[in-house]
Amino acid sequence: MKKVGVKTEAIAELSDLVKSRKFFSVTKLDDVAGCFKYQGKPKTVEEMDNAIRQSVEKS
Repeated sequence: MKKVGVKTEAIAELSDLVKSRKFFSVTKLDDVAGCFKYQGKPKTVEEMDNAIRQSVEKS
């Protein structure tokens, strides 16, 4: 597993010691895909592009 970036935390009690934090364990898409369930008609690429465009115009 390739780690991108390093998470750190400072511990004030130990004279501002900085140590690496633990990363989450490796997960597979199949383990979390149920969180993304969408019940409705699939969106077309054009519909997604329009939604992104509208969001960008608002901001």
